[in-house]
Amino acid sequence: MELMMSNKKNRKKKGPPRPKINEQIPNSMIRPLVGLGFNSIQQNARDYPLHGCWIMAGWEDAGITPVVVARAQAPDRIMFGVYMVDLYCLGLKDVYTHIDYSLNHFNRELPKMCIGKPLSCSPELAHEVIYGAIEYAAKLGFQPHPDFTRQLADRMLSPAETYPRVNQVSFGKDGKTLFISGPYDDEWKCRQVVNTLMRTCGEGNFDYLVNLNGLEEME
Repeated sequence: MELMMSNKKNRKKKGPPRPKINEQIPNSMIRPLVGLGFNSIQQNARDYPLHGCWIMAGWEDAGITPVVVARAQAPDRIMFGVYMVDLYCLGLKDVYTHIDYSLNHFNRELPKMCIGKPLSCSPELAHEVIYGAIEYAAKLGFQPHPDFTRQLADRMLSPAETYPRVNQVSFGKDGKTLFISGPYDDEWKCRQVVNTLMRTCGEGNFDYLVNLNGLEEME
């Protein structure tokens, strides 16, 4: 009896398995968060290894798509950026970032971020969609959403020259710029966009589709 009790005391208890982010990422590459503030983590986001990239299924034909880029903070913690990209005209329309998400929380929220079933994609494609759209929009006279730099969302991405452009992404619709107003674009915003396109593209060289009083619809 005494021997059995001794064995029971010495038996190690097994805890629940810890979730893994990416077995290919060595722990030595993952920096701890102790003593770091939000701005410091955001500023140095590129020092954390990529966890993965996702895009909306059917993005090629949608004209607009979210792109999610996530990095590993710790074995079970994630930081990420969500980039709403207009492939037809405006480039980076919106962006937000989060840090210190649990892996389980991130996985639960990922379908909402991607507006449906998340489609895993390569870092090359994710960066080409985001940076390519920003460059395309800049030629038309549009800048990325101010939070891209104001909230350090650009730091969640690798530098533009990191990945080669594989030319998987085309911008515009059928060879022309197409502006489609969104649900939160008021009349002033639509007129501003159309006036900018008149100046940069010229009349007849772009299309627009809006649904507001005072603006005509044009396909």
